Amino acid sequence: MMRIITEVFKMPGGSMIPLLYAVMEDGQVDRAATDTLCEFVSHLFPPADKEFENLLAQVSAGKYFPANPLLADFGVNDVNAWLVAPHAKGGGLSISNENISDYSIDDGQPQEFSISEFRAVAECWKNFQKIIREKGAENILGERFETLIP
Repeated sequence: MMRIITEVFKMPGGSMIPLLYAVMEDGQVDRAATDTLCEFVSHLFPPADKEFENLLAQVSAGKYFPANPLLADFGVNDVNAWLVAPHAKGGGLSISNENISDYSIDDGQPQEFSISEFRAVAECWKNFQKIIREKGAENILGERFETLIP
């Protein structure tokens, strides 16, 4: 089970930034899930989110065949996702973060997630973005929104 946290963080200079991260049962940040899945989801804003959903639909329908299977199927800001073999396994996705060597395709180990985990985290992030639009980031400062993902 994965616990996803969304909250607003106030920077020392006064700027407020929305955060999306995963925590383990002991309350510590799950770096692997945060630096790959959560980072990927947080960068998927329009139009990239629709492009990725279209790619998921093509893969699901068996209509996607990558030109080069060694390259990522999709990427945003050096966070890359593979949806087909040899990197992705069993209908899931493999995500690397090329800015963090532990999770880099070259130096570390990309992380594996199910499509349902991706969709659940994406839904958490969309809901949090909606709360920020409706209430304003300054009005939810200090509130943590937690979601359990099986």
